[in-house]
Amino acid sequence: MVKQGFLNLSKEEQEIVLESALDEFSEKDYDAASLNHIISMAGISKGSMYHYFTNKEDLYMHMIELATEKKTLFLKSALTGIGKPIDEMDFFDNLELQLKASIDFTRSNNRYHQIGIRLQNMPDNDLKKKIWGRFRKAFEEYMDKMVDEAITSGEIRSDIGKEFVIRILQFVLMRFTEIYPDYGELMKKGDQELWKEMHHLVEFLKNGLHKPTLKEEN
Repeated sequence: MVKQGFLNLSKEEQEIVLESALDEFSEKDYDAASLNHIISMAGISKGSMYHYFTNKEDLYMHMIELATEKKTLFLKSALTGIGKPIDEMDFFDNLELQLKASIDFTRSNNRYHQIGIRLQNMPDNDLKKKIWGRFRKAFEEYMDKMVDEAITSGEIRSDIGKEFVIRILQFVLMRFTEIYPDYGELMKKGDQELWKEMHHLVEFLKNGLHKPTLKEEN
């Protein structure tokens, strides 16, 4: 949790500390990241840092929360910028738009993305469980209404249960880089190639491995 000492800093002073932490946590795994190195890069004393955050874990948790907040705002901006009310969008069109926006966020906020990748690859421990627990709860609350409406409208089948649907979507939206072992190479390709892959993923979620019948293809 951020201490009052940090909140009392000017925006510019806060930014120096956060930029230093962002560099360190995006370049190194959590265990290898050094709080002393962050302090040195920020040009502050060790006593000052402990006046801002309790310890390295506290600062790391704040960076994760900041990354989540920035991505959420980015996605909301993407959804409101399409010129069409969200509640009038098809569920899968909405999902595809969110995946595309996630890629755009990755491109423009690569250091936050790298922190997320390192979190995914972190060995299972109490810290990772604590973080994933927060993500899971926030995601379930976010998706609950969308999935309910999609089931009611008949866009999603109701026989497999809402909880199962949310778990699948949670994996796809929060860990979709694991679907692509060559994700780094994929990111180097043009946007059209990326959008094509995202479209395939959404089509799979929509239709599964079932081969469309002649009537469905038409």
